[in-house]
Amino acid sequence: MTNHVVRLYALALALVLFFLTWTVVAARPWAVTSADPRLAALVAREQRVRAESVAVQRIVRHRWVVYRAQLRQRQSQIAAAKTRMAAAPPPSVRVVNLPPLTVTRTS
Repeated sequence: MTNHVVRLYALALALVLFFLTWTVVAARPWAVTSADPRLAALVAREQRVRAESVAVQRIVRHRWVVYRAQLRQRQSQIAAAKTRMAAAPPPSVRVVNLPPLTVTRTS
């Protein structure tokens, strides 16, 4: 092999074959892919969590509706109390003069 061009082609072909073999070995086409039990458990857990999420969202929506209704009722009660307080006359002031409370004892 005295021709440099042939050497370069041989080197290029060797590199291509090396990387092609590397790719085939890394891909492992002969390996049998079995169902991973962790993956199956993860899928089952995801389905369970999704179902729980739907149930929780339903409960939260219901509680929110109940809260809003109670809040409207409480706000109307507060407004009614404010109007009653505004309509009622202020309490009269009474001044009371009591004797001072003093206890003196001798020991």
